[in-house]
Amino acid sequence: MLTRVSEAEVVELMPDQLGEDALGRFGQYWYALKDQEGGVPDRAAFDPARVMDLLANVIIVEHLGDGDFLYRLLGTGVDHFTRAAYTGLRTSEIAGHGPGNRIHTLFSTAIGAERPVGTALPYVGERSVCKSVRQIAAPFCVGAEPGQIISVIEFELRENTRPALVDPRRRKIL
Repeated sequence: MLTRVSEAEVVELMPDQLGEDALGRFGQYWYALKDQEGGVPDRAAFDPARVMDLLANVIIVEHLGDGDFLYRLLGTGVDHFTRAAYTGLRTSEIAGHGPGNRIHTLFSTAIGAERPVGTALPYVGERSVCKSVRQIAAPFCVGAEPGQIISVIEFELRENTRPALVDPRRRKIL
């Protein structure tokens, strides 16, 4: 079960560490694909219908090398929460999304570990509507090498908060 960790900690997730919640089910699905394919699953093996209830919170990125990633797709829940349209942008093009950023570290670690990794962080800013973020990232092969990450993110909001009513400049989460 993925519980809160220190601010910079990204943990490799083995099958026995995954819970029954949405993030755990996603990790279990990745391990089932790994067992079928005999290693890091091919991106084509991923069936979105198997995780339909998670798709709004899915992020798909492509590893471009040299510490850069391309946001291929952000689910509607992520777009709605962040009020940003990152699909089609490189992490190097977005202030604060490159090396040293928590999410960038998560993506880089998943590629290097060749297994799901996760993090669960309290939000440390004063003005955010978000209390914490939990996220799992799993590598998939495109060609011979792991080159895509499919990630699922979960936002824990402060009580009595509705993101649609909050000024986007106050929605800092990462």
